[in-house]
Amino acid sequence: MDSGNDASSVHLPDEMLRFVLEHIPGSECAARLGRLTLRGRATTATPQYVVPTSRGVIPHLSHDNVQKHTKISAVYVPLEDFIEKSNAPVYNTPCTGKESRLRRYIGLPETCLSVLGPRRVPYIPCPAHNTNSSIAISTSVGFRFLDVEKYHEAINVLRPDVSISIADLISTEKASVKRLEKSADRTHAWLRDFVEDDAAKDHQGPFFASIPPVEPELMSLYLSDLSDEYRSQISGLCVCAPSTVLGLPDALRDIPTLCLANPQTPQAVLAAIHAGVDMLTVPFVTQYSEHGIAFSFAFPGVPERPNTDTPTYTHMPLGIDLWSTSHATDLSPLSHNCTCYTCTRHHRAYVHHLLQANEMLAWTLLQIHNFSVIDTFFASIRATIERGTFSADVDTFSRSYESEMPAPTGQGPRVRGYQMKSIGGGEPKKNPKAYGRLDDQMEKLRESESGVATPEGKAEDIIEHGLAEKVERL
Repeated sequence: MDSGNDASSVHLPDEMLRFVLEHIPGSECAARLGRLTLRGRATTATPQYVVPTSRGVIPHLSHDNVQKHTKISAVYVPLEDFIEKSNAPVYNTPCTGKESRLRRYIGLPETCLSVLGPRRVPYIPCPAHNTNSSIAISTSVGFRFLDVEKYHEAINVLRPDVSISIADLISTEKASVKRLEKSADRTHAWLRDFVEDDAAKDHQGPFFASIPPVEPELMSLYLSDLSDEYRSQISGLCVCAPSTVLGLPDALRDIPTLCLANPQTPQAVLAAIHAGVDMLTVPFVTQYSEHGIAFSFAFPGVPERPNTDTPTYTHMPLGIDLWSTSHATDLSPLSHNCTCYTCTRHHRAYVHHLLQANEMLAWTLLQIHNFSVIDTFFASIRATIERGTFSADVDTFSRSYESEMPAPTGQGPRVRGYQMKSIGGGEPKKNPKAYGRLDDQMEKLRESESGVATPEGKAEDIIEHGLAEKVERL
């Protein structure tokens, strides 16, 4: 992200989004460079990552830490985080003029681009099915339906920097052709209703047209209308899977593409960028920070080069599990050559101690470090695309690092159940007992009240239960 506002953004009309391609991809690799500019916001260089939020904030990071210690330039805000009540407080946030109610409510720094969508990332499947006029969502008080019209009204009231149209996502792994066709038809109809809403046109800002993960042949009419009829009214595209980008018509490739995916490794991120994705959500950063894992990778990776013409590659780990007792006395930084706040002021032993003590500071320091690694990772990707060596560097990275992140061994912070998929009745608790010692004390109290420690109780039983000690008299 640039440090200041692009000069051209000052002359942009209100709420206009401009995307300029700076590097045209080749035939084999669709990775490309671009610059995304919105009036009043700093210009964002793409490819770029987008951070999913929880109730409007980045987990474990306060807004001042986001601005001081990270270079996060865009966040994704799901509406289902706020609408557990019909009259949600986010709608009643006081604001002046064209100020964004969403930004005011969550206190988002002005340097960050806000992207509003209906569902969380990763998407949480609901037991109920979507209808022709609503989608099933998961709130903090249970599942409910969100009317498409209500979502369109929320966009106009909250005024995010960028909004995403609703897509009819299929929650089952396998679906019939008829269901896939219905998904494309509903998504098409909902976009048409939003674009043709004359009463809301004066309030609509930049929005991205959602494309469900359906075969291009089944979406031919929808894609055709996006290219012809609605091309001048959409600012970008939003897909749920990087593979969808490969089937897009050339007429839609000059606008930015946002992918609301859940990649689990940096290799998956590279594959998405190779397919032509411009912006990508990275929920795995928070997931691994909460697992106590510090990222240790860098792009493109450096192979060992002995005195031979053929380089050899060392499969280095993608991250370091700081729950491991091997770091209990390790005074080295989380990652060598890292200049982030965490690595320059703290060491592995300190973060290991914080994790063992369940201190919230542990996850804050890990978030700062991991987002610093991701920011450097994306900056290096843009540099290699500009040099024209991206495909070769992706191969080098794959050979240099292991294919999976380290398996988590420790317990993360307490989770909120509505952020996870429900498997129905009888499912285990998502958090372990936090007050086991108190349970032991309560058991002793019940025993003391059961007659063991009463005048009628036997002295041997009282001693056995640890409620008394036998003393020999002289």
